[in-house]
Amino acid sequence: MYQLAGDSPKITRGRLPAGDAGTKRTLAMMRELADQGARDLSVRETAIAVVRAAGAAAHDTRAELEALFRFVRDRVRFTGDILGVETLQGAGYTLRVMAGDCDDRAVLLVALCRSIGLPVDMRFRAVALSARNPSVFSHVYVVASVAGKRISLDPTYKSNAMGWHHPNPNRFVEATA
Repeated sequence: MYQLAGDSPKITRGRLPAGDAGTKRTLAMMRELADQGARDLSVRETAIAVVRAAGAAAHDTRAELEALFRFVRDRVRFTGDILGVETLQGAGYTLRVMAGDCDDRAVLLVALCRSIGLPVDMRFRAVALSARNPSVFSHVYVVASVAGKRISLDPTYKSNAMGWHHPNPNRFVEATA
């Protein structure tokens, strides 16, 4: 994991269990990173600037959520992990480098939303999409519940609108974000 400790990155290394146990551990680590990121002042300052620039009205949860989703989708470059190494980044580090893969961007999106107190239940959804390895989880994004309505938030591609989700994953698992 990459996190910021002051101005310097803090790197934590470890081994993940194989299979579904590794996916569950990864999702738990993502939740920890999102919680830490929500308390990071640089994350909060970014979230405030983004919702202001978008013209989202105060207390308009959906407009603020959409502004933050678009920021991550349109401004944070998709960059893959180190070859052969599952790499997780804290929200502050992702903001610093303005790049990350699907799990890094999901962590950032959750942290941004929580940093400004959006009253949204958020979950990470890991999906298995590969036809060659249908049992292996290969992608993750956020699902938010706003006033009882579930909204998928997958900022991987600029063409993904708020609400778009993979129509036929081989399987999926959700975990509290």
